Amino acid sequence: MSTQFQYVQSYAAMVRAYLAAFPEDEAVARSVGGAFEHFGVLEHSLLLQYGLQPDSRVIDVGCGAGRLTKQLVGYPKLQYIGLDVVPELLDYNRRKAARADFRLEQVAGNTMPAPDGWATLVTYFSVFTHLLHEESYAYLEQTYRVLAPGGRVVFSFFEFAVEDQWSVFEGNVDWVRKRSYLGHINVFMHAGDIEIWARRLGFRVVAIRRGDEPSIQVTPETATEAVPAGLHVLGQSYCVLEKPRPPAAEPAAVPPG
Repeated sequence: MSTQFQYVQSYAAMVRAYLAAFPEDEAVARSVGGAFEHFGVLEHSLLLQYGLQPDSRVIDVGCGAGRLTKQLVGYPKLQYIGLDVVPELLDYNRRKAARADFRLEQVAGNTMPAPDGWATLVTYFSVFTHLLHEESYAYLEQTYRVLAPGGRVVFSFFEFAVEDQWSVFEGNVDWVRKRSYLGHINVFMHAGDIEIWARRLGFRVVAIRRGDEPSIQVTPETATEAVPAGLHVLGQSYCVLEKPRPPAAEPAAVPPG
């Protein structure tokens, strides 16, 4: 049975192999799938669409080398916790992307070092794509705990319904056949199953979007020379869930005169 520990081992080994073979910036870009700035801009823009505020409290699970971290340093009042399993990527993030007041931590298992109700946004970009469903579910349990009422979680995922994502599954099958090269787990989810998870965990589904749907609005404010303003696709599908606010208390009844 695949485990998160096996994934951590293989992913960390892949990062170290790239660092040994290429200049640091190129090695890190390869480790996180390339297009460092492109995906950072898309992730930033997506969060703005779904509630990012200048004073948000963000937990970025799988922050890696800092694609999203770098996009958030321009918010002076924003509080940020970045979590990852690979120390080399966290070190790069600290040196190249993060602010001094940003908190970056190496974690193991499904832990989330934050108080109950602290976060207003939690992100998992390219994280659940590499975990067993049970591990992703356990992370969402932790996410519900750390989110403030009205807070949201945004995560990306692979789904069979998106034709462009089949190449990832075909790569999985090739690895199973050959096992002649270093591989790591790639997991697919179904949108209908996510809705079931949300109900059982107590979340409200805000949005589920296919990875081939142009649904991310890059504005002139978030655009860069490499990523122009306009509608973009993320590639992976994504989901936005919200921790409901408690119902408003009914006004006290006026006693009869």
